[in-house]
Amino acid sequence: MILLNIARPIGTADPVELAGTALAAGLDGIALADSPRLFPDCLVETERVLRDTTARLAGPCVLSLGLRHPATVAGAVRTLDGHHPGRMFTVVGRGESSVRNEGLTPPSLRAYEESLRTLRELVPASALLLGAASGPRTIASTAALLGGVLVDAGADPAIVAKAVALARSARPDATVWMFVRAVVTDDPDAAAAPVLGSCAARLVRAPDWFDVPAELRPAVAAVADAHDYRRHGTADARQGDVPAGADTFVRDRFVVTGEPDAVAERFAEFGALGVDGVVLAGALDGVWDRLDELGAAVRTGMRES
Repeated sequence: MILLNIARPIGTADPVELAGTALAAGLDGIALADSPRLFPDCLVETERVLRDTTARLAGPCVLSLGLRHPATVAGAVRTLDGHHPGRMFTVVGRGESSVRNEGLTPPSLRAYEESLRTLRELVPASALLLGAASGPRTIASTAALLGGVLVDAGADPAIVAKAVALARSARPDATVWMFVRAVVTDDPDAAAAPVLGSCAARLVRAPDWFDVPAELRPAVAAVADAHDYRRHGTADARQGDVPAGADTFVRDRFVVTGEPDAVAERFAEFGALGVDGVVLAGALDGVWDRLDELGAAVRTGMRES
């Protein structure tokens, strides 16, 4: 299964129309970002997409448990699953960027784990429920508590392999999806720019996990510090200078770029790891311009694994 994550500002595009574009490009559905200052409400728009399109799956990704109580989240998911059985897709997370945008502190891992327990108790098995995770501790606890994890571990096959193995070691029957920033493009720098800061922040939080060389860690931290989360996913997200070469290192660790054959080859490596599904980031510049080529390359790669 291949979904496209939509992160378009309020008023710029109708999610139903965007879902239609994604389906026409050969994808299976869409996921909707959750950040109330930036995007339309992901749960309301999920109902519209499931009602008005043939998407096999649709739903929030990543729904912020730093802003929403897990019991109300579970109620919304149960309701949508009741109206659209087997088509509800939900990814939850601590919601770092959306929480920071409101001047709040993200929940502790312990509090987040309690929220996951509540969700697993209240959300029916017919709704696909995953927890977003990038670091080792969160990957393991999410797989164990929810039985499903969306791994956001970048685009390096060796690191992704570690993440998938860790999830399955925590729970052998865990459903493991990948969140991947990928774009068919001849200008990788411009395509990756809107998301590099958030990628760098993940490297900063777990440099050993992501195998970041010690001499590059200050430069990677500078990329993270220069990112304005209020402009995340836009060309204006960079708000400051960074050391030469830092952007390239972060991009290579987190973004799959190039022509279709190169993209397909990388996704074949992911598929060989036993990944169950893929959510493609929609915030990279140029994704929509060649979405049909991207969708075909991803599907070819996963099939050939």
